[in-house]
Amino acid sequence: DRRKRLISRCVFFSAMAMEEGSFIYGTTINEQEVVREFREFIVKFVQNKEEETEATYLRQLRKTWELQEDKTRGIKFPVQGSHVHQFSTTLYDHLVSYPTEVVPIFDRELWKISTEVLDCEAGELGNCQAQIYGLLDKDTRVMRCMNPTDIERLITVKGIVIRCSDLTPDMNAAVFRCTTEDCKHEVQVMLTHWTIDEPTKCELCGASHSFQIIHNDCKFTDRQVLKLQETPELVPDGETPQNVAIVVFDDLVNQVRPGDRVQVTGIYRAAPVQRIRNWRMCSSVYRTYVDAIALEYAKRAEAPIMDTTVLTQELPKLSEERDLDPAHNSEDDIRWNRRIRELGAETDDQGNQTIVGKLINSFAPSIFEEDEVKKGLLCQLFGGTAKPVSSKGRCRPEINTLLCGDPSTAKSQLLQYSYKLAPRGVYTSGKGSSAVGLTASINKDPVTKELVLESGALVLSDRGLCCIDEFDKMDENARAILHEVMEQQTVSVAKSGIVCSLNARTAILASANPADSCYNPKLSVVENIKLPKNLMTRFDLIWLMLDRRNRDTDHRLAMHLLSMYSEGGQKIKVEPEVDAETFRRYVTFARQWIFPVISDEAAEVLSASYMDLRNQGSREVITATPRILESLIRISESLAKMELRETVLASDVNEAVRLLKAATYAAAVDPETGLIDWEQLIVGVSAGKRKRMKDLELMLQELMGSSEAMREDSVKAALNEKLAERKEPLMNDSEFSSAIRAAEQAGILRRNMKMIEPAGPVSG
Repeated sequence: DRRKRLISRCVFFSAMAMEEGSFIYGTTINEQEVVREFREFIVKFVQNKEEETEATYLRQLRKTWELQEDKTRGIKFPVQGSHVHQFSTTLYDHLVSYPTEVVPIFDRELWKISTEVLDCEAGELGNCQAQIYGLLDKDTRVMRCMNPTDIERLITVKGIVIRCSDLTPDMNAAVFRCTTEDCKHEVQVMLTHWTIDEPTKCELCGASHSFQIIHNDCKFTDRQVLKLQETPELVPDGETPQNVAIVVFDDLVNQVRPGDRVQVTGIYRAAPVQRIRNWRMCSSVYRTYVDAIALEYAKRAEAPIMDTTVLTQELPKLSEERDLDPAHNSEDDIRWNRRIRELGAETDDQGNQTIVGKLINSFAPSIFEEDEVKKGLLCQLFGGTAKPVSSKGRCRPEINTLLCGDPSTAKSQLLQYSYKLAPRGVYTSGKGSSAVGLTASINKDPVTKELVLESGALVLSDRGLCCIDEFDKMDENARAILHEVMEQQTVSVAKSGIVCSLNARTAILASANPADSCYNPKLSVVENIKLPKNLMTRFDLIWLMLDRRNRDTDHRLAMHLLSMYSEGGQKIKVEPEVDAETFRRYVTFARQWIFPVISDEAAEVLSASYMDLRNQGSREVITATPRILESLIRISESLAKMELRETVLASDVNEAVRLLKAATYAAAVDPETGLIDWEQLIVGVSAGKRKRMKDLELMLQELMGSSEAMREDSVKAALNEKLAERKEPLMNDSEFSSAIRAAEQAGILRRNMKMIEPAGPVSG
């Protein structure tokens, strides 16, 4: 018995020794156990057991290899972290706690499983890299809450990309050659623990420190550094946004651009910093970054908007069903695309599509009425059709909108709703925005010490929406930049030796308050808002949101507001017909896959409508410009996009004309004549005032031609007498000063102290 007990104890301790020997050094990971659990996960895990019979990842692995034409190049295989946790919590914990050791095991086993599934030889398949994404919420970090305990752990972080560096080569394997003339022995050294050690002694000739690196024979991979900033909704009140560096390699480079909202899954690392180059001594404060394993777009913008400005071939058609192609879309995207197609095709009893009404009712449901303004903002979200760049120039598809009017008319709230629903956008305030913050700033890179360009708000919102609140309070220098952005859609920068032109293909949504706080209907919109004259014409839609007194409307508004806060109102509260997530998906789908074309019938209606608008009013007043025609084209295309139609109909053009008349033309009415005066947006003075100034100039010319030098007060009194005879309002001081200045510039008179003299030959 004693001998048996001794043998059993030896067997027990030997088993423990074997088990201890299989652990990875410095961790609590049993390699054989990780291999076994991961192989079972790939072979056995089924995501939807009711619809699928084959293992989910085994089927996806076979499909990914089939799509790869050159199998020696390898594949990148996505693995969702929540699925790993659902299958085995132990395996998930090992993955998150020790990603540096576990992820290479996943890569190796995926390659082995691939050789078994495809029945291939070892040399026929390239590397298979696992891209882990979709971790649990407990492993998702906020940038300001990341601390040293997260170092060397797998985490997920969300943010906005504000800078992308240039591509740099990152060495994976180095080739060293012995410099001895009779030797020339070559040695290949692989990258281990982020360093490549130079051989100290040649094995062939025995020479010490005789190796020289051969750069042309080394192996490199692409490397790029991204700068990720916290999203505005995650920044606490009174705090500044935090940022973190993201290092991406191989196929992850050039996948995002500044302004994209992304979700990064990677290993949080810390690297020593050398205070002085070529010194071995390092700082005790380490520089942290995230070594990215997977990049995915955040929920707000699931898919990037297709860049159609460089297309030379035909745009995709909805009937081709490219959005349902499993080769280019995930199963989740295909499911959403089918739902959006069904939503856009819904009709009422009379056969009319109902999607536009549903979108209007679901857009800012807490704001009372204002359906016309909401429809105009929806047109801006969908945008027009992007035309390919040609020798004829580029016609912008983005729609610019200005909200102006009395306070407490929900202008800022409408801006906030548009910003939240836009697939891509930036929100800023006019008072807190500078010219550099809107365009681009020059900063020094902390690693390379080189000057780099950081994008501003307009560049970050490229192919998106830029919301500017308090537009009237913006600095003049900052506002001057918008002239180029709103028409040429570019930002030109010439700073610190960096000369470039950045794309800013953004739709501008601005809100402005009147200069006197309350809108004065006796003045024009230019005089009310005090904006640069030619900037106003670059807005496609200018909405006047006035607080008009009406007993019935005021009562309904009060009941609407009370229903949002009272107990009875909460019980009868109606949910929006289209929820926010579906709304964003619908807008993204329409911008990515729908490109309406104007039909011949719609073109004729457009031409006729433009001619009607052009000939309104008198001959002396401009009532429409070619920019109005371009605005009508964009609005018509956006209305077709809302219903997922690929053809612009005559009804779309008529609705676009109606919206334009309800918005911009209502703002362009001359308060003195009651007629549409588009020229006042260009020159900043209404037609009535322009006519009065011209009459005053003629009266001054007549007065100076029949008299000698006069005092200013005498000239003013004489002009007022003539105005009284014509039964016209008398002049005020500003009108008199403007008239004297205009006559002086025209050479009619000249000033001499307080005397006004007729202009004559200057005596020598």
